[in-house]
Amino acid sequence: MDVMFALVIVIGATVAILNLSRFAQKIPFSVSGLDYINTQSKYQALLLVVAMLVLPAIYFVNEANFAAFLAPGNIAAPANGVSWLGISAGESWRSLGASLSLFITLATTTFVYLQFRKSVGDPKQLLPYLPWILLFSLTNSFSEEVVYRLGVIVPLVGSVDTDHILLISAVAFGAPHLRGMPNGIVGTLMAGLLGWLLAKSVVETNGIFWAWFIHFLQDIVIFSAFVMAEANHPSTRTLRDEAAQR
Repeated sequence: MDVMFALVIVIGATVAILNLSRFAQKIPFSVSGLDYINTQSKYQALLLVVAMLVLPAIYFVNEANFAAFLAPGNIAAPANGVSWLGISAGESWRSLGASLSLFITLATTTFVYLQFRKSVGDPKQLLPYLPWILLFSLTNSFSEEVVYRLGVIVPLVGSVDTDHILLISAVAFGAPHLRGMPNGIVGTLMAGLLGWLLAKSVVETNGIFWAWFIHFLQDIVIFSAFVMAEANHPSTRTLRDEAAQR
């Protein structure tokens, strides 16, 4: 029953998330001269609504787990060893989380650069949009952690083997990235591995800190690439130049 409940939550939320962009584009609301910022601001508002619906659902299914995991947790808790990833048994999540933050962000940056290398320009173009990038990264990482980590972990911890919980979170997070960023088969596998590691951090530290923080860093890279690509688009540059001449 707990597994079915978790699957219903995650699948239902994922279906909603995959359709949010379509709804966001129909909302007549603007906050910026950049179309991507306008669409993303509406998308993030809708995504937060999805997360706010998931939170009470998982609260009622397991109040104790909800209170435990919707917290920073013990950020220096000992990790379970994973030999194929070079994670030693008993290694502190303080050092492991810092290392994962660095290496995962480097991997994401490399992948995103290879996909956007022809459309990015001067990084200074990001400066006017940096507050939006940081805000979107915070809201997107929080909302997705609620759905794909807490939505799986809160209902299942204590009733399902931990290895199965991590696998469910990995598959749930990786599958939508066939259409997301990073995308494609490689992107899906990268997102799946990231989902597995983030779920591992939540379970082992009894909290969401490392999962949210690492996810936040990846979103900064991704949103920066999208914003820079649109800011560097010829039509956007023309409109910006015309506005500067007025």
